Amino acid sequence: MSDFLKSSDPMELWLTTLKNYVNEELEKVCENLKTEVPARLLESISYSLLAPGKRIRPILAYFSAASVQGGNLALETLRKVTPAALAVEMIHAYSLIHDDLPAMDDDDYRRGRLTNHKKFDEATAILAGDALQPLAMDLLATEIGNETPEIAVQAVQILSRGAGALGMVGGQMDDIYFSPDACRPILPMTLLGCFPTLSGEFCQKELEKFGNSSRLTELRALESMQDRKTGALITSAVMLGGLIAGASEEQLFRLGLYGQYLGLMFQITDDLLDATSTAEVMGKKVGKDTDKGKTTWVNHLGIEDSRQYVERLATLAEEEIGQDAFQDATPLISLLKYVAQRNH
Repeated sequence: MSDFLKSSDPMELWLTTLKNYVNEELEKVCENLKTEVPARLLESISYSLLAPGKRIRPILAYFSAASVQGGNLALETLRKVTPAALAVEMIHAYSLIHDDLPAMDDDDYRRGRLTNHKKFDEATAILAGDALQPLAMDLLATEIGNETPEIAVQAVQILSRGAGALGMVGGQMDDIYFSPDACRPILPMTLLGCFPTLSGEFCQKELEKFGNSSRLTELRALESMQDRKTGALITSAVMLGGLIAGASEEQLFRLGLYGQYLGLMFQITDDLLDATSTAEVMGKKVGKDTDKGKTTWVNHLGIEDSRQYVERLATLAEEEIGQDAFQDATPLISLLKYVAQRNH
């Protein structure tokens, strides 16, 4: 198999190359819908799905697949993972459309542009988000199901649970009605239900490590909400890439935990950027969480302790994908450093 990217290639090359590739594939999806979808609906879908972005979630699927297969990303693997990568981005795009609505976060701008409901109208934005969800599942069922039906079933399960009430949507509800009594979910187990070939002792040890990773006991409700709201879809992306690349159950289990740690890193760095960056750099209003009185990491820990927690989570995530389980997880390890140091 010829390699599309090598583990020795610079991180920036991986990110740029895969971002451009994902953008091209998303454009093809929108183009293929032209004869079947009402024009205004497709315009609204395309507006958000093709909006400028880092494409981290679909890229994660490729990084995970490469790590499972020895560090390099083969061209054949790239093609096999692409339906899952695009499906994850569709779910992410829908979530942003709905997040920005007046009933949710009530934002006027996203990535430096008018939000979907401001560009079109609320009804159109809601329907665009609604449409992206089944489009994502149809892509998995059709593109993966035609070749490997059993993998497609697992893929739909991973993404639907990560995106739905058990995961992202549940986290959004927790965010709106925040409760200090929320219990931290163990999402890697929730996503696949069980890992029958793994020993109970191993699972318990790793899950206890995850559950005890909290910075402070009183922050577990905040972690619980963000494990779902941000971490679940990131976990889905990581697990989907591993699943399609042929990960063992232990590798898939570890990838799930890696995704949870990474998801929390994303959310804490988002809170840090919201508190320290500018609207010009971020492409959206900053400081809005504080203005609304929302619970954030910076509010609880302060800036320096929040940064230290990010480093702690990065260490735990890297331990999950060390050489005992993966021959070369350079892409996923490099991404941890990228997230910890990101400035937008």
